[in-house]
Amino acid sequence: MTVARTHPFELRRGTAGRLRVAVAPIPGLRSVVALLALEAGQWSEPGGRPGVARLTAQMLMRGTDSRDAAAWASALDDLGAAARIDVGQHIAIVSGQCLAPDLRAYLGLVADAVLRPAFPAAELEKVRADTLAALDEESRNTRGVADRVWRELAYPPGHPFRSRPLGDEEVVRSVTVEELRAFHAREMLSRGGVLVLAGGIEAAQALEVAAAAFAGWPGAAAAQIRQVPTATIAALQRKDETVPDKTQSDVILGWLGLPRTDPRFVAARVTNMVFGADPFASRAGKVVRDELGLAYYVYSTISATKGQGPWIVRMGVNPKNVERAIDTTLTELRVVIAGGFADDDLALAQDKMVGELRVALESPGGIAQMVLEAELFELGMDHYDRYAEQIRAVTKDQVVEMARLFLPADRYALAIAGPPLSP
Repeated sequence: MTVARTHPFELRRGTAGRLRVAVAPIPGLRSVVALLALEAGQWSEPGGRPGVARLTAQMLMRGTDSRDAAAWASALDDLGAAARIDVGQHIAIVSGQCLAPDLRAYLGLVADAVLRPAFPAAELEKVRADTLAALDEESRNTRGVADRVWRELAYPPGHPFRSRPLGDEEVVRSVTVEELRAFHAREMLSRGGVLVLAGGIEAAQALEVAAAAFAGWPGAAAAQIRQVPTATIAALQRKDETVPDKTQSDVILGWLGLPRTDPRFVAARVTNMVFGADPFASRAGKVVRDELGLAYYVYSTISATKGQGPWIVRMGVNPKNVERAIDTTLTELRVVIAGGFADDDLALAQDKMVGELRVALESPGGIAQMVLEAELFELGMDHYDRYAEQIRAVTKDQVVEMARLFLPADRYALAIAGPPLSP
């Protein structure tokens, strides 16, 4: 059987320093989206030092050996380009966009930041202050508090996902330039990563430009493999935390997921959609929010990452409706576990996911994200052609199996943050 191509590009691959490079030319565009993913997220942080990965990443754009922070930012502005850096569970990612003729200059700036950061002490103090302010704000935000409490319930001490990427206040206050330099050398330079370029570029030229920009990647010893024990939620874990002066409760109900490399992951994504990922195409979303009006918002997510990322339901709820919203969500989960949902529910979930895929593949940013996931987790050269077909191939029995294995209705972590709940 011949499967029609679902994407508008011919992928080309190469290397640049310690990076794997993937180029997706898209005819008719004048700009390029660039995603540089370094395998130096929370997963790579040393035990007991949550927040080091983000602090290191933030410092990359705070001055290099050849430009101070202002000069680097000015050079980026002169190109009319944009760049930012974020840290998640698995990776630190530099994302940006520039005009195609400026790609060489843009990648030169990014390479300078990633390979030759100066880590000036004065800039660290600014990053430290910004991070402490963000932690303080998060401590007074019901959503941030619920996320912190849920992670502490779900993951044991020492697990890299127990904290949010912002990290721990004590770590942020105590971190030194030397510690950040060591993390940069040990994790960012030694592990390398993936560079994805998507847009109005010719593949061979883009590979040459990338190779030139990152040719100076310094030699580094091979990174050590991080050994993280399997985590388990053996029983219901619940904690209610009061956040002063709030009128809404934020609720996180969740489990530990599975790595993106697990062959069952696509079935897990379909299960997530059937259960609660969308307010219209998912059972919990339709019932909890639209039919009963118990939540301002409700949706479920499953992390695509290395290790056991969170598989969670988030809800914003009037405090008087918290218990009913939780009970109704679990009732809908039990329907999925028992296989009591209609075939149309599965078909609707699959239609929604394939539709989202098609929309994503209409933009260079969506294409870049799709290519990046495939490259990070080595999903294969034909991933883009197979993905919609894989979604459609998931059966009702597989959805039931995934829900039973990963979403037990009697073993989960439940965090509630907001005003005190009535007895």
